[in-house]
Parts: sequence; C-alpha cells; structure tokens
Amino acid sequence: MEQTLGRTERLHKKDFRDVQWARSGKSPHFLLFKSTKNETNDLSVTRFGVVVSRKIKGAVKRNRIKRLAREFFRLNKRLFPGSANYSVRVMRMPSGLTFEAVSLELGTLATRAFNG
Repeated sequence: MEQTLGRTERLHKKDFRDVQWARSGKSPHFLLFKSTKNETNDLSVTRFGVVVSRKIKGAVKRNRIKRLAREFFRLNKRLFPGSANYSVRVMRMPSGLTFEAVSLELGTLATRAFNG
C-alpha cells in the first residue's frame, strides 16, 4: 500500500460542490461524510477532504487540524472502502491538538461508520 497522499487523492473546492454528500458518522468534534452511492469518482481512487469553518478562530489552528486529518487519512486509507469521496467537517477543535488525539477520534469514527 502506498503511503502518500497525492494530488489525485485530495478533494478541491470544485469537487465539494459537484458531489452529493451523505453523513456517515459523528463524533464530538468531527462529522464524516461520504459521497452518495451512485457517485463514485471516475479516478478509481479514494479521495479525501477536510472542511474547517472560520468560526474556529485562528488560521494556525485551522491549518493544523487540516494537516492532522490529512495525515490520518494518508496512514489509514484501508479504513475508507471503495473509490468514493470522503469529507471530514470539523465541528469543534479538540482540546488536545495532537496527532494521537485526532487519530484516535477519527479512527473510531471511521471504524464505526464503515465496519460496524
């Protein structure tokens, strides 16, 4: 399995608008969305994007949580089945803004949503 997060695996602004989203799971800080069933991407690749509202103050914090979420996806692509588009919306900032805290919460969220 490749451990990179290439350009084709990221969702961009246009991609968010063109896809119908269905909520797959919820945790205290994150919402997980998957593109609807008949909306698989034409690249045969699992794609991922992160949305953080500007209501969360501080660009440094917003960028940090996006980097941590993308790093989680890069290391755990196996948790996201199929060649669909996935999106994570950050509802509130986790108190401990560390990779371990974010990884634990996103890991349980993805496992419950797709495997359980």
